[in-house]
Amino acid sequence: MAAHLGVDTNFGLTTPDGGYVQEASREESIEVATIRDEAGVTVVAVPKPLITRSVSIRGRGDAELSAVTSGAFTAGALKIVSARQSETNDDFPEFEITATAYQDID
Repeated sequence: MAAHLGVDTNFGLTTPDGGYVQEASREESIEVATIRDEAGVTVVAVPKPLITRSVSIRGRGDAELSAVTSGAFTAGALKIVSARQSETNDDFPEFEITATAYQDID
């Protein structure tokens, strides 16, 4: 089996200039709508018509986060909702960027 070191995909986010991605994660979720009867037993469970996808990248380096802009959500497109840069005196600067996308179930 071949070994791979490092992150080989950012799940649609771009590595910021000056930064080095060390971790990337993606999570998708669908909420479920339910109907319960008088005894509290779930009798109907169907998925709601929206998929929520959350993508995060974390890394080190003096990442250029000034390119993060606000704007409207577009169906299926990742939109950055959080960007953070932190520094300490005894280690390299760290950054974290989180983006969210909403997509209809088709």
